[in-house]
Amino acid sequence: MINNNFSRNVNFTARLDLNNVKNNRKVWKNVAQIFEDKTQKIPYEFQLSDSNNCVDIYALSDNTLGDIEHCCTLSKESTKKLMSYPAEKISQKLVKLLNVFKHQDKTRYTALDFLKKLEKDDKYGTLLTAYYKNGDSIYDRILYPVFDKIKEDRVTAMQNDIIFKDANFID
Repeated sequence: MINNNFSRNVNFTARLDLNNVKNNRKVWKNVAQIFEDKTQKIPYEFQLSDSNNCVDIYALSDNTLGDIEHCCTLSKESTKKLMSYPAEKISQKLVKLLNVFKHQDKTRYTALDFLKKLEKDDKYGTLLTAYYKNGDSIYDRILYPVFDKIKEDRVTAMQNDIIFKDANFID
């Protein structure tokens, strides 16, 4: 379940919110400092929480299309492995995750911007009309493959990452 209790205080540094972290707070504070130093001018807020020996990572981006949320839950094994790393390497993993989320958001933004422009030029109203036998419109046939691409890009980016390859992602 995505946590909607965020501050909406997204600035131009990716922020790592540790309010819900109970375990390894000292390590996470070091990670937060390194992470925030490495992510200057990136408007994301990461919220971490830990429970049942797992880490949940919520990412919130505020862009011109509104808020976009991502959620990633690490397995117990991945959490244990992540916490065995030094703070610098944990931060590198979070920056990698941030870069994947940025790519997903950029792809989503580009597709929705394209569709918005296409709607403006839809003189005859055919874009949103049920066109295919299953009731899909041309709009649907453009939009849904983009979301599939976004998911496949993430899978490909994370498939060889020992921490994130078996993580549970919710978009």
